[in-house]
Amino acid sequence: MGKFSGKTMLILGTSTGAIDLILHARSHGARVLVADYYNQDKSPAKSYADESFLVSTADLDALERIVNDHSVDCVYSGISEFNLIQSMRLSKRCGLPFYCTEEQWNDIADKELFRKKCIEHGVPCPQTYYSGTSMPESLPDEISYPAVIKPVDASSSAGVHICPDKETLLASISDAFNASTSGKIILEQFVKGHEFTAHYTLFDGKATLSCIDNRYPTAVHDGVVTTIPAARIYPSLFVDEYIESVNESMIRLCESTGVRYGVLFIQGMFDPETKDFAIFEGGLRGAGECPYRYIERINGVNYATMIVDSLLSDSYLTGTWPDDPHMKGKSCGVVSFIAKHGVVGDIRGLEETVEHLPRVIDFESRYPVGSTTPDGNTLHQLMIRFFLICDDREQMAEDVRYINDHVNVFDVEGRSLALKLDPERLFDLD
Repeated sequence: MGKFSGKTMLILGTSTGAIDLILHARSHGARVLVADYYNQDKSPAKSYADESFLVSTADLDALERIVNDHSVDCVYSGISEFNLIQSMRLSKRCGLPFYCTEEQWNDIADKELFRKKCIEHGVPCPQTYYSGTSMPESLPDEISYPAVIKPVDASSSAGVHICPDKETLLASISDAFNASTSGKIILEQFVKGHEFTAHYTLFDGKATLSCIDNRYPTAVHDGVVTTIPAARIYPSLFVDEYIESVNESMIRLCESTGVRYGVLFIQGMFDPETKDFAIFEGGLRGAGECPYRYIERINGVNYATMIVDSLLSDSYLTGTWPDDPHMKGKSCGVVSFIAKHGVVGDIRGLEETVEHLPRVIDFESRYPVGSTTPDGNTLHQLMIRFFLICDDREQMAEDVRYINDHVNVFDVEGRSLALKLDPERLFDLD
């Protein structure tokens, strides 16, 4: 018996984080169902569920029947944007609780609406040159190159282009539109500096800064392309500057959403020369690197499972949320192998290396032998991810060296498929 005994939760899909939610709910007595259009061998979350269903998460009618037939109390998902939106819509259709409304979601996910909220609450952000459903006949006069064009609503860097000149901008417009579900794009100032992601937890309507990282970019292809993070390390080397300059206004923005229990992430740039920050987008969800995995071990709180608790509880959760964005002096984060394009022929040393390094608390291998890695510039290039908690950056660099030396991925011709992080980068943002 547990605090959620007699409750039933439906999880949509098997995206990153889904299994963590299932294990938490079941550990407290809840019955957990999983639905998606994959068989169990391709949907790992189904292996942890009490019951599973071969139903597309796009089919709200079929999902509603599951909710009604099995007396489901709440619907949720891992970090998949699509499945979270479907969970939100299904919850509304069935009169079930969800952590946000579609209007609250769109206010953050839509880059144009989010930009307006940043301006309203004093959050520094790039200049917007244009947004709309079709480009004007002549480009705005105030454009300064390089500029950035991107969809207002896509994720995983899809349709995002850094344009060094007018010709590149014009050539990138159609891809930005094609990546947008609403057919709307935004053209904005390119802000130089170092990219970061920060997470805020909303608990009983109050926002706290949970974490802020340094992003270590890697380009898979030559030219001016969007980059993939080979690592995201917490706490950021400029955490104190961020707290002094941005945190207060971001707390105002988060609390203005009206969300009582939830998580909100933002992405931005920090210019070390001017000490200026610029926040360019956000999401009313946790980002794909799932920093709750080490926040929970260090600070004793987990925003992902807290949201589950709020959905399954019969009363409001109250108290204070003991975040510490300095991670109590630890260095932690996710270090990734970035995939080059090809067919995976062999993965060597992965399990042995993880077993050898106790500071690797978790790992993900997304492309098994025989699978084809993509040929793009989005987060789908993330091949293997190692989650580490170390005493300091020196210890993390030592572990990264060991991983690089002992884990390798080869294509069917025996060529290396993985781009790896240079551990020396952990000490300097350049």
